[in-house]
Amino acid sequence: MDTQKALASARLMADWFVNNQATDREQEILLGTFYYFAGRDPAKRYRGAQWNQAFGLMCMLSAWQVFGDQKYLNAAQLIVREMRTLQIFNPFMPEHYGAIREQSAKCCCCYVRDSLSGAWGFLEYYRATGEREYLRRAELWAEWFLRKGMDETGWPLWGVLFEKLPGNMASWQVCNDMHGSFQGGCLNFFYHLYLETGDKKWVGGFFEHIADYFCSNIQQEDGFFRTIEKSTGKVPADDPQGNHHRGNDDLGTLGLLCAYRIYPKKSYLDAITKFLDAVFAKQKEREDGQFEESCAAVPVILNVIHEAADVLELPERSREIETALTALLSRQFPADDDTALAGGLNELAKDYACSRSTSYALLYLLKVYGGDDRFLRGK
Repeated sequence: MDTQKALASARLMADWFVNNQATDREQEILLGTFYYFAGRDPAKRYRGAQWNQAFGLMCMLSAWQVFGDQKYLNAAQLIVREMRTLQIFNPFMPEHYGAIREQSAKCCCCYVRDSLSGAWGFLEYYRATGEREYLRRAELWAEWFLRKGMDETGWPLWGVLFEKLPGNMASWQVCNDMHGSFQGGCLNFFYHLYLETGDKKWVGGFFEHIADYFCSNIQQEDGFFRTIEKSTGKVPADDPQGNHHRGNDDLGTLGLLCAYRIYPKKSYLDAITKFLDAVFAKQKEREDGQFEESCAAVPVILNVIHEAADVLELPERSREIETALTALLSRQFPADDDTALAGGLNELAKDYACSRSTSYALLYLLKVYGGDDRFLRGK
């Protein structure tokens, strides 16, 4: 793909975050936040949880590096202030010291993988700015994870309830009877926390176990990673997340690549290769160049190929990659569209912009075409 075209699309994506960041000081509860998704109807626009904010933060730091525009750093500084309010330092909740709430300072719980992404955002903000507070925040979250974030088998919990809501108020869906396929992506954070601190406990036995289990239990014969029932090890008839994690492996293969850097097991590379063979086979079955309905899969897959180039001998797929990139950018709303959509990606071709696909795509484009290789690394 032409570099100028790729960076023009990337800048539109970066501006989607900036243009839709909440900056009204009269609405402190929303201040700094980005959308998770935004529909054409203003009533269907929703602010994101901590993981959306963390990836938006990384995007703003990368856009600042590549384009040199102060507005992107300003956006990063504003969102990290919001993310700080989600971390628990309540003396009346010592068992959850360092945990990160899901969506607001009043939220009763977290999804563990989402919460990890919040800590990952802190880690990357520290790397970009040198502000040591954020490294310590990442460490405190990781310490909470080792205490409270895994079940008796050593697999990360789906979610953790911090406190009960009053009366019969509905809570978040937490499926701790399942082992979520998305948890493989947690390996990325711990690997980079180890690189930053030099503390091997972050890539100790629990880390190796997650990587091994991800390959042996979560990956299925067809090459895809699927959520399984904890008690039986079987894939449930109905995926609690509606099959949203398939070609978009939630950065799980990137996590295996990180694990390989510490524990150079052939099984990790074999699992990545098996997954890539599966997604490219799916691409051949489609007419739109995508790997699946969600265009978020495209940057996730292309990023792991880019990062694994030094250790994997992969088939020549330049034509398929170009096709996938073209399909990805075809989902971008034009610059003259509604502000809530312009520049964002129409993830499921349902006329709304989504931060998941937009942030993954932006980080990939700024890496490959803008030269900023600091984010979503497997090295």
